[in-house]
Amino acid sequence: MTEESQLEYEDEQDDEQRTQRPAAVQDTGSDLPFKQGAVFGAIAAIATYFAHLLATLVATAQTTPTTYTDDGSVVVTDMVASWEAAGWSYLAAFGTGFEADGEPATLGDAPNHAAAAASPPFFLVDTALFVLTLGLVVAAGYAIANYTDADDAVEAVKASVTVVPAYLVIAAVVAFLMTNTYSDPELVGSLIDSAGTLEAEPYLNDEMEITGSVEFAPTTSGAILFAGILVPAVLAAIGGVLTQRRDALATLMAQVEDR
Repeated sequence: MTEESQLEYEDEQDDEQRTQRPAAVQDTGSDLPFKQGAVFGAIAAIATYFAHLLATLVATAQTTPTTYTDDGSVVVTDMVASWEAAGWSYLAAFGTGFEADGEPATLGDAPNHAAAAASPPFFLVDTALFVLTLGLVVAAGYAIANYTDADDAVEAVKASVTVVPAYLVIAAVVAFLMTNTYSDPELVGSLIDSAGTLEAEPYLNDEMEITGSVEFAPTTSGAILFAGILVPAVLAAIGGVLTQRRDALATLMAQVEDR
């Protein structure tokens, strides 16, 4: 093979490699794969929610709702819906706070629910869910950075954080939809006692009869900040860097040797 033919062959090979790369990488590198990142992020976030839902369903099946006697009759209260409690568990894994009628509260303060993060159905399930929740963010960041075939750590991080918008949308939706209203006097009293930030007077009279309901929900600002932006961005970026771990290690070692 002549030298000219060899050069032509190499040029053809380079062209084939470029055409095989994802469209997001064929441009000048300034375009980020937002659509692909949204898909990877949505898959990871939805899979995480369903993992919390499954564990919460099992925990709910094992939990007895609060019961009490009223005028000689046994009252069995309603459990918080599993799909709602699963959303609480999902957000709690990211560090989201909760509130009762606008006052600070914790997930453990809410009565009559079996959110897996607070009521694990089996030993270490809560730990496994925590690891899974954070691990899937890293995996999503790694997957999109690997998909775009990033050339260096900076490009990998840029690509990886495109999964964040999906997490932001899902966190906002969960925080908005998954509010539970407690209107049973026994449950309201339990929530007031546990939270310690609510006065009984607006909700219960002297005869312990209900005069007002209490809304318990994740804090919207906390859900957006922690479950929607900060935690996903940091963990996805870590996933992106992992695709360039050899280059990152080589750069680090070079800096150490130069000192």
